[in-house]
Amino acid sequence: MKRTSLFGQHQKLNAKFTEFSGWEMPVQYTSIIDEHNAVRTSVGVFDTSHMGTFLVSGANAEKFLDKVTLGNISGLSENKARYSMILNEDGGIKDDIIVYKTGGSYMIVVNAGNLEKDWQWLNSYKDTGVELKDISSDICLLAVQGPKAVEVMQTLSETNVQDMKYFTVTDLKLANISAEFCKIAKTGYTGEDGFEIFISNSAASALWEKLMASSVKSCGLGCRDTLRLEACLPLYGHELEEDINPIEAGFIKTVNFEKDFIGKQALLAVKDKPSRKSIAFECLSGIARNANVIYEGEKKVGFVTSGTFSPTLKKAIGMALVEAGADMNNLEVEIHGQRRKIKEVKKPFYKRAR
Repeated sequence: MKRTSLFGQHQKLNAKFTEFSGWEMPVQYTSIIDEHNAVRTSVGVFDTSHMGTFLVSGANAEKFLDKVTLGNISGLSENKARYSMILNEDGGIKDDIIVYKTGGSYMIVVNAGNLEKDWQWLNSYKDTGVELKDISSDICLLAVQGPKAVEVMQTLSETNVQDMKYFTVTDLKLANISAEFCKIAKTGYTGEDGFEIFISNSAASALWEKLMASSVKSCGLGCRDTLRLEACLPLYGHELEEDINPIEAGFIKTVNFEKDFIGKQALLAVKDKPSRKSIAFECLSGIARNANVIYEGEKKVGFVTSGTFSPTLKKAIGMALVEAGADMNNLEVEIHGQRRKIKEVKKPFYKRAR
């Protein structure tokens, strides 16, 4: 398995490791609930260096990105970020990504398990005036998340990060740490305020140690999953997949139908009549898990895409993909051979006070 440049730091903290998309990653250090609560109430840091990072530049970079994403990159202002997706020809989701415009060019963050697939796909559509560079192995990606994230990062930064707006990005100058590559984005995957920091591998340990010295809680993939599910943020391979389109997944607002992009015609065919939809639900008893079947009476109408016990809400929650015409007031999930009543609720389960 591959390891991030901070693997030794995780070992020092006695992290418990798990395999994730070919990487040996920390799943927890103390406990999932402890780390989850630290992010909700204070500040935590995640090593997310298993994610992929590509640079896209050249005179036709914007035109290229409009073609290979949902067509929504045109007009993206300098130092801004945008959530998007890469689709296949049938409109299915190959990956969900964030595109950052910085330094006059673009930076794309892709999911770890899709890195090689995305890289090959993007290169197959690359035309003249477009340059692609994979810097994934050269940098470390850290996510500093929680209500105190801004306060902590400002004490470590010479750059003014406290005035950054949501979904913006800028060059980052750290106090007493020199890095060849260092950028900070006001983005995250927890439903909390915070940053994602892209930093050269050679400087990553120094930043990690400063975060530890600032009483930032080290957090693993376990609580990253519970946090993102409370915020109803999708996970590739669960809510998103090549046989699920962005309309079914609930992301029609991210699509720019005024542009031509790969998968557009397939989406137009289902735009006004999707056969399935993504819902959020609470379990009235038991805890639903990924792939549990959902019934309306004796009819199978869908399946759970993600399910867990919410540390914040103290109840069992989940997301599911169900038939669009199903009676949402009459759904049950099968857990260990038994049917359990579920109740559809409005997304997200948790939204931080702003």
